[in-house]
Amino acid sequence: MKVLFLTLVLGLVCSCQESPAGPHHSQLSGEWKTHYIASNNPEKTSENGPFNVYLRSINFNDKGDSLVFHFFLKHNGECIESSVTGTQIGNNVYTADYSGVNRFSFILVSDDGLIVISENEDEAGKTSRLIGLLGKEDNVDDHDLERFKEEIRKFGIPEENIVDFTKGGKWNYTFFPESFTP
Repeated sequence: MKVLFLTLVLGLVCSCQESPAGPHHSQLSGEWKTHYIASNNPEKTSENGPFNVYLRSINFNDKGDSLVFHFFLKHNGECIESSVTGTQIGNNVYTADYSGVNRFSFILVSDDGLIVISENEDEAGKTSRLIGLLGKEDNVDDHDLERFKEEIRKFGIPEENIVDFTKGGKWNYTFFPESFTP
């Protein structure tokens, strides 16, 4: 009887606790580089697709409830600098308007590795899942890459839908302005 009571009390305590918070915004603000992006809709991440972007930084405001992504994208062979502002709508859940409406969250996998999980509903109402692996360095840690692959498997995204930015093949740096240094 005591075991049953103890189990009930522990169950109530656990159910009342909040879900674990995402990483603190101070850990996310700063320079980040796109290493890999995958989507269940490869059209979104294909060359000239709206999510085939080379991220440069993520900057949060002091309260952590607003952020700006700074990135470059290619459009018709030309490099375009852009930014998108996002707003926190929940615990580690943000929204931003870019090529439709996006809801996204972050998983900090190491000091140098960050996974962004996003759901995009485009202007036509089509929903796509996008997962990106970002890094602070040029090289990708094997652990971070495996964690990224776990996430894409979890969401049923095939590995052949991964776009690899680490080899430079998709991004010929001659397209970037002189002020850009990858």
